[in-house]
Amino acid sequence: MFYASSLPRVPELIFKINISANIGGLLAEAVVESDKIFLADHNGVYALSRDNGSLIWGVEVYSDSLEGRAGTFPQQVTKWRALGLGRFVKAYGLGKYLYVGTSFGVDKDAYLIALNKDNGEIVWKVMLESEGNATSKASATSNLVIAEGRIFIGCTTGYVFCITEEGVFQWRKKVEGNVRGITYGGDLVYVSSEYSTKLYAINPKTGETVWIFDHNDGLNTPIYKSKRIILSDVSGNLLVVSDDGKLLWKKPLGIATDVNTNSFIAVDNYYVYAVRGLGERPRNLFILNLDGNILGNFTIEKDEDGGRPLVSNDVVILPVKSNNYNKVYFLWRGIFKLYEIKLVEKEEVWMPRISAAYGEIYVVANPSTLYKFADVKKPLIGDIETRLDGGMIKINVSTCDKESGLYRVYLVYSLNGSDWKYQLMSFSMRTVIEPIGGYGFGETPFPYDTAIEIPEGSITLEIYVLAIDNVGNFEISPVYAYRIRR
Repeated sequence: MFYASSLPRVPELIFKINISANIGGLLAEAVVESDKIFLADHNGVYALSRDNGSLIWGVEVYSDSLEGRAGTFPQQVTKWRALGLGRFVKAYGLGKYLYVGTSFGVDKDAYLIALNKDNGEIVWKVMLESEGNATSKASATSNLVIAEGRIFIGCTTGYVFCITEEGVFQWRKKVEGNVRGITYGGDLVYVSSEYSTKLYAINPKTGETVWIFDHNDGLNTPIYKSKRIILSDVSGNLLVVSDDGKLLWKKPLGIATDVNTNSFIAVDNYYVYAVRGLGERPRNLFILNLDGNILGNFTIEKDEDGGRPLVSNDVVILPVKSNNYNKVYFLWRGIFKLYEIKLVEKEEVWMPRISAAYGEIYVVANPSTLYKFADVKKPLIGDIETRLDGGMIKINVSTCDKESGLYRVYLVYSLNGSDWKYQLMSFSMRTVIEPIGGYGFGETPFPYDTAIEIPEGSITLEIYVLAIDNVGNFEISPVYAYRIRR
C-alpha cells in the first residue's frame, strides 16, 4: 500500500506537529516511505518519524551554518548537518535514495543530489550543467520523476536531464521555454514547459524526441494514465492526448493551476477529477470518464477555492481555502460529502497539500504545520448466529466499521482439527445502488452470511469471524466450538 489504494472515510487526527515547509512561496508535500516522512523547505530537506512526527535527521542544503535552524522547526539542531552549497531546494522525490534538485548558485549550475534515506548522508551529487554558450545557469524548475532506474528533472535553460539512480549522467535534451512538468508512462517521458505550446514525448533511454504535440495555447504539467496524457492549458481547458501525440478531446472547464503550472487534476483507473478555478462562483470539482463525458460534480462553498485533489478507490479528498480558513473535504466517489475538517483560521491562509500512503493521510496546511490523519480503530463484530439446515451449517454475523467501511468479512473454520480454512462471507442485503460510504460503513451493523457443508457422522467444528476494513485494520471474534452428529 505504498500508493494508498483505499483511504478512511472518516479519519481521526493522529498528530499535529510544527514543521518548515515553504518552498519558494508554495507548500512542500509530505512523501512517505516505510517508517519515515520526508519534507522540505526552501533551504533544506529532512526526515520525520511516521509514528510520531519526531525529527530523525535534517540536511541544510543552502547554508554552511546551522544558526538559522536553531529557531526553525523541526528541531533539534543537533540532528541537522549543513552542506553549504549556496543553492535552494527546488524539487525532491524518492527512489533508491532521496533525490533533491536545487537552484543555481553563484555563476554555477544546479545540482541533483542523492541522500541516504536513513541518515541524510550524501551518496552522490551531479551538476546539471548548461551548455557552454548558455545565456544563464541551470536551475531546477520542474517536478522530479524517478522511473526505471532513472531520474528526470527539468531546468530554466529549457533542458531535461536524465541521471541514473547511481549518479551517472545519461543525457540532456533541449526543449522550448522553462521545463515545468514531467511525467512518465508507456516507456516515454512527457514534458511540458512554460511559455511553450508544445508537449514533448521523449525516449527515456536516449533523450531523442519521439513526437511533439503542438497546441494553440500554453500547456501545464501532464499526467499519464491508460495510454493517455491528461493535462490542462493556460485557458483552463482539459485536454487528453493519445500516446502517439493526437488530441482525443478537449473540454472548456476552467481548470485551476498553481504558479508552477501544476493543474488541479487527479486521475484514477477510470475517472478524471478536475477542479474549476476560473469563472463564476461557487467553484466545483468535475468527475469525467476517460472519454471526456462529465459524470457529476461537487460544489464547494461560495467563498472557497479548490486545490489539487487526492484520489483513491472510493474517496476523493479535496483541499480548499477561503479568505480566512482552509479545510479538506472527504467525498464519496468525488460527489457526496462524507466529512470535512477545518484546519487553520488565521490572516494568511495557504492551499493545503495532501498526500497519502499506507492508508494514512498527510496534510501540510501552512508552512509550519503538518497533520497526520488515519483510522486506527478495528471493525465491530456483533452477534454470530449458527443453525443446522439439512447437510449445511449456516452462519450469520453482524459487523460494521464506522471509519473506513468493510473490505472483507471471512468465516474461518476447522473440521475435525483440520487446518484453518478461510471462506468469504457475503453481504446479504445488497441494494440496487451502493450506499454512500460503501457497505459496512457507519455505526449500523450489516448482516453477512455463509454456509459450510457438514459431512455425515460425528464431527467437531470450530469457527471464528475475521473482519477487515478498507485500510487494513482487522478484528477477530472469539472461537466457537461445536459437536455435530448427522
